[in-house]
Amino acid sequence: MPSSGTNEAILWNALFEGAWDGMVVMRRDGSLYRANRRYAEMLGYRREELESMHVWDLDTRFSRRVILAMLHRVDSAGAHFETQQRRQDGSLIDVELSNNAATFEGDKLIFCVVRDITARRATEARLRQSEALLRGIASQVPGALYQYRMAPDGSRSFPYFSQGIVELGGLPLEEIWGPGTETAMSRILPEDAERVEAQTRHSAATLSQVHVEFRALHADGSIRWIECRSTPQQEADGGILWTGILLDITQRKLAEARVQTMAITDGLTGITNRQELGRLLEKEMARASRYASPLSLIMYDLDHFKRINDRFGHNSGDDVLKTVARLVNDSLRGIDHHGRWGGEEFMVLLPETGLAAASKVAEKLRRAIAGQRFETLGTVTASFGVVELADGEDSRSLVQRVDEALYRAKELGRNRVEARASRQGAQ
Repeated sequence: MPSSGTNEAILWNALFEGAWDGMVVMRRDGSLYRANRRYAEMLGYRREELESMHVWDLDTRFSRRVILAMLHRVDSAGAHFETQQRRQDGSLIDVELSNNAATFEGDKLIFCVVRDITARRATEARLRQSEALLRGIASQVPGALYQYRMAPDGSRSFPYFSQGIVELGGLPLEEIWGPGTETAMSRILPEDAERVEAQTRHSAATLSQVHVEFRALHADGSIRWIECRSTPQQEADGGILWTGILLDITQRKLAEARVQTMAITDGLTGITNRQELGRLLEKEMARASRYASPLSLIMYDLDHFKRINDRFGHNSGDDVLKTVARLVNDSLRGIDHHGRWGGEEFMVLLPETGLAAASKVAEKLRRAIAGQRFETLGTVTASFGVVELADGEDSRSLVQRVDEALYRAKELGRNRVEARASRQGAQ
């Protein structure tokens, strides 16, 4: 080492003591000649304590014999390896050693730079665990993990797909993983593809997350509902990389459809229930007002229905209601709405239909019901009220008028049709 007091000594001391890494000078017999402040802090010793110790007092990986052999092999070309050292408090740290040999004043010394790599080792271990965890997750999730890339020139690719895509799409992994996206994207149904592309472009422009549901053609010919969630990030070259997950939500969609159907359907007859019919009435009234088109409403009620239940039982009564609902449905147009208003009362909503035409429809329905024979009870009849929406009329008034028309039909002997013009007009 340079003699004390020289410029070289000042420079050496500045480098030795100011180094971020630990530095230690060792003799070939394994004793520590000098240690800098950083190395002492790293191990929790005072420098005076370190300079009275040997390498094997600190190293936990190699024996004294091996360390001595290693020290004697170190030359000016240096040696580089990793080991583990024990701190004064007994805890262990991982270190990286870079050794170079030199001769100073007849002493063969080894200059060693010691870097604490404990944090790096922990990070590497966590990364290995994370990779293993991700592989495990990717193999277990009911879908596929993926990466989708849009290059600066606009070209697309799938840099990664997990094995789950094979089950999700029914295609071999090698067909859809890599350059080009035609094979995978062509499976999306055309009516959904435009929406998927629009979300992709919006996400690329705003770096916002993608959440889109679409239908895709499985290799077995079935249609699957797929939910896509992904997060974009901009890469150094200006490209966009999305990392996300694809899930098969077909069963969920089927369940949602069943729930939706149950929410708007009468459980007994299978036609529209009162709540949904009320919503449709408001919708058709708004449409009629907007386009100045006629709209008529029919209400019908089965005559003496209580007698059927009392004499033949509620099961027979239910069969009558279901049969009548089917007969009426079979006689209506696709744009008409048929619903159970309550009990044995039903309504038929006829868009683009005036009062005269609606009355003819009601008469047709009356005859269909009266002509139906039931195995145990013979025939049943129904009474009908018919009204047409008046200008500025609300749904409450319209329903009240059709109810009055139905009541009039019952007063006049039942099994008949009564039409009521608006209060402002003539019948």
